[in-house]
Amino acid sequence: MGRKDREQASWVEDTQVQKLEECVLCGREAPSMTDHHLVPKSQGRRQGVKLGEIPTVKMCAACQGFLSKTFSNAQLANELNTVEAILAREEVQKFVKWVQKQPLT
Repeated sequence: MGRKDREQASWVEDTQVQKLEECVLCGREAPSMTDHHLVPKSQGRRQGVKLGEIPTVKMCAACQGFLSKTFSNAQLANELNTVEAILAREEVQKFVKWVQKQPLT
């Protein structure tokens, strides 16, 4: 029996297949996403919320970086603490439209 006829071990297949996750803002799929805290950790702690109780969503690095650079933690905590509120902002809509055309890095 030649090497081509051998079955590949199941653990080899599992390590070769990467599960893609989808960013909640831009919808792009990538093998790794960051957990974006809808209320920044520093703001949540000030309000007495335990870290594990702060809601998170999966977000690509580009979208996470954009939000961090564009909005203050206070804005994110008070005004932009839902995905819907974030997507309603015009500057976010423009960024999402642009980033969807960009390759993942």
